[in-house]
Amino acid sequence: MLVVKIIGFLVATYLIFMLVVKINDYTRDKYRYDFFNMTNFTISAIGYGLLYFGYIWYMKALDKHGDVLNGQILIGIGIILLLGVIYLNVKNTSLSAGVSLSIVQAPIYSVLSIIALFVLLASIAFFSETKPVYNINDN
Repeated sequence: MLVVKIIGFLVATYLIFMLVVKINDYTRDKYRYDFFNMTNFTISAIGYGLLYFGYIWYMKALDKHGDVLNGQILIGIGIILLLGVIYLNVKNTSLSAGVSLSIVQAPIYSVLSIIALFVLLASIAFFSETKPVYNINDN
């Protein structure tokens, strides 16, 4: 059963990749604009990160009866960044194509931003040349 799940995951990943390629081909031909590009992804990933960490900060402040404004500000900035991506998409395409394709783009970028965070953390650990710590005190 595990093999079937792995094959299903790989097929789904390939189909999503082909969808992204087809959308980029369509918007490049019609509007001379790559809909899925690194600028949009970076802005979206930062926006999703701010939404997540702002929500965590907000909920911790609610539990401790602290200042909830910090979390709300982060959430607000994250929403502004995500709306900015939708604005860029609508500006470079038409209203209907920009909004409808942004609905397709948002979940793809949300999953990719989580993966990018783990890759970023792993690359920081790798390039900082961290060495393992050994405990020689066996008590």
